[in-house]
Amino acid sequence: MSEVLVDTHTHYAHRRFDSGRDEILHGLVDNGVIAVIEGAIDFASNQKMKLLCDKYAHVFMAAGCHPNCVEEMDDEKYQVIVELTNYDKVLAIGETGLDYARDKSGEQICKQKVWFRKFIELAVEKKKPLVIHCRKAYDEAINILQEYKLAECPGVIHCFSGNLEQARKLMDIGFCLGVNGMFTKMDEDAELCVALKSIPLEKIVFETDSPYLIPDGVAGKRNTSKSLNVIVEKFAELRGESPEHIREGVLKNTKRLYPELFAG
Repeated sequence: MSEVLVDTHTHYAHRRFDSGRDEILHGLVDNGVIAVIEGAIDFASNQKMKLLCDKYAHVFMAAGCHPNCVEEMDDEKYQVIVELTNYDKVLAIGETGLDYARDKSGEQICKQKVWFRKFIELAVEKKKPLVIHCRKAYDEAINILQEYKLAECPGVIHCFSGNLEQARKLMDIGFCLGVNGMFTKMDEDAELCVALKSIPLEKIVFETDSPYLIPDGVAGKRNTSKSLNVIVEKFAELRGESPEHIREGVLKNTKRLYPELFAG
């Protein structure tokens, strides 16, 4: 079991996979990837992900709406997402969060915070983990998360890109940190790499964010879950630990966060 991996964040419903999607998804198990978890982008992506979940036994999903897409949300769409959380392959709520990487108006920032809180409250109500997207807004997101009484293992910070202090605050709340190919293109003294060297292994889960964030050394124009093996190798090298130790530890973390994947 320690030789297999779970990709905790993908976007195979994305149009960039309209060519070759079935072939890629069919081939993942042969590459040691036993499951993938799709993350919501816009509202419509929720139904697209569900179609993939219906078709493939090893595809699961998180229901929600990316912070850059919340302007399209309204109460009617929110209720559709609420109903979707009853689907047995919806393992989490997300992506949700805050994204200040692009210039945002005060109204846009306000809407992001409103919907972030609504999705946090939905996760608490449904007893599901959160999948949080955060860019250039870690301190703000941490302050909001600290307002809530969350579960002992409340979810994952997708594509963690903060510093060690922010990582510690998020881990204190209980979150795991999602690691993907982003760090592989950085110098070892980069802020993120410094943090990743010190974060306890029991707080790490792996993801690819496919089709985005192709790791260094991986050919092609779109990322796939096959690159998890490269991420393991480079993460082990960064920390001076064995790939076997990394795989085993991260798989345990994934099982703790998403036990449904390992049921039976």
